[in-house]
Amino acid sequence: MEVHLFPFLRRALPGAVSALYAASLVASCATATDAPQASGAGAAAPADVNIERVVLQAYRAIGDRHLFEPNFRTISAETYRGFASGDPSLSLESSPTTFTVRRDGREVLSRPAPSDPTDGRAWGTMLAELMMGSVDASSTLQHADRQTVIREAMAATTRQLDRNSRYADPEEARDNRFQRDGGGGIGITIERAEDKRILIRAVQEGSPAAKAGVLPGDQIMAIEGESMIDRPLSDVVARLRGAVGAPVAMTVSRRSPVAELVLTMKRSRIIPTTVTYERRGDIAWIHLTGFNSATTDNLRATIDKARAEIGRDMLGLIIDMRSNRGGLLDQAQSVSELFIGEGTIFSTQGRHPESRRTYKSSNSGRTPADLPIVVLMNGGSASAAEIVAAALQDRGRAVVVGTTSYGKGTVQTVVRLPNEGELILTWSRLQAPSGYTWNELGVLPNICSAKITDIGQLGPASVDSGQGTLMRWHALRNPTPQEVTDLRKVCPPGDSSPERDVEIAVRLLRDRGLYAHAVQAATQQAQAR
Repeated sequence: MEVHLFPFLRRALPGAVSALYAASLVASCATATDAPQASGAGAAAPADVNIERVVLQAYRAIGDRHLFEPNFRTISAETYRGFASGDPSLSLESSPTTFTVRRDGREVLSRPAPSDPTDGRAWGTMLAELMMGSVDASSTLQHADRQTVIREAMAATTRQLDRNSRYADPEEARDNRFQRDGGGGIGITIERAEDKRILIRAVQEGSPAAKAGVLPGDQIMAIEGESMIDRPLSDVVARLRGAVGAPVAMTVSRRSPVAELVLTMKRSRIIPTTVTYERRGDIAWIHLTGFNSATTDNLRATIDKARAEIGRDMLGLIIDMRSNRGGLLDQAQSVSELFIGEGTIFSTQGRHPESRRTYKSSNSGRTPADLPIVVLMNGGSASAAEIVAAALQDRGRAVVVGTTSYGKGTVQTVVRLPNEGELILTWSRLQAPSGYTWNELGVLPNICSAKITDIGQLGPASVDSGQGTLMRWHALRNPTPQEVTDLRKVCPPGDSSPERDVEIAVRLLRDRGLYAHAVQAATQQAQAR
């Protein structure tokens, strides 16, 4: 069973993040089971998809694993309406004892309703029978695309659960698996320019594309001799992904010097890059854009590189997780372990016995405990990013700067369905080391950068001004919607990444007294719980 902190959020993220997701894709191909990348020539979903099997497996999983005990009477009615949405002649009538399908007012079939509204197996079996009878009675459903029918049914199902449970169709599911685990590709990030050209935005170091001489700014003209001009980004990415070791020829147009080149390379296993590093004098500024299977190893290597480059005069780290939408649960744990000594990192609570766990660090101290850290967050920081920020803040290992984060304090389990799609199912809540949950609420920064107009006046008073709110924040266990709204107004979630955040971080790291004051104030609030 895969457990993840999925970045796919029902509540819309800030526009800048959404636009980046839509416009920027990394070219590779999923070969197995979060920087967006589209799936390529991986195996297609079965042509003859059994809708009933998909529903049965989904219902069993919901009944066993979902965070809240489900009411399948309500869920089943909505699932059927989604399933039959392509044929308005079909309708479903329900009574306390029966569910009846009608077509143009005439009964097609009727089945007894299970007595237990939480029995996913019984309700799934009943619903599967209603669906089979409906397909037999409807030529519209008989000729409809099966994956489309499944998507409508599963979307209707997950809307009855919670804002982070969702269904991913086979194409999206393959892409999800690529983002988590990597796959065969050439290692480029592409985007569509304003003039509609498809440009290479970045080339991954050491990738086949880098070795073949591909450069950022190159325009993709053709793949294997087939023109890619005016093609959707997803089509371009699909053509570039493929089996590891398989060759691919890409034609690019280069403006300086002007040239059109045909570059041939062999695909290799590509894991999207989630860690990049910039030096700010005696400070390492590390961008953490997501949490996939390579994030911790890459972050550890990046820190080692920064320490070697900057030397003993290195003052600290800026961990920039603004607009980081999350990713893998185990990576949130292992990233936190790089900075936290022995003790609790976070815990999870859910209905399923396996969802109730406490995650602890066994770090022997690879990163010096006295190395100051500032974490940058904004309203697009979610999920695994919030785990790391809350843990470092609670444990006194970092000062959080920016705005209130998104507030996705739940864990999702991934159920792979018979049609090769995925049911992404919320199954537990997250808690910080001090015991508070940030679901809906978000992680409150120690210093709200939106309230700092003059960085030169940044001092202890700036830190202390928010401590009362931080105490209230950490004291809440089941906040009401109004409490959530009121508290999030204290430091409203931002959708940008202003340079001011970095300037505040640099100021804190260069003023050891102010940094220590901010850390102490935050840990006192956590210990007061």
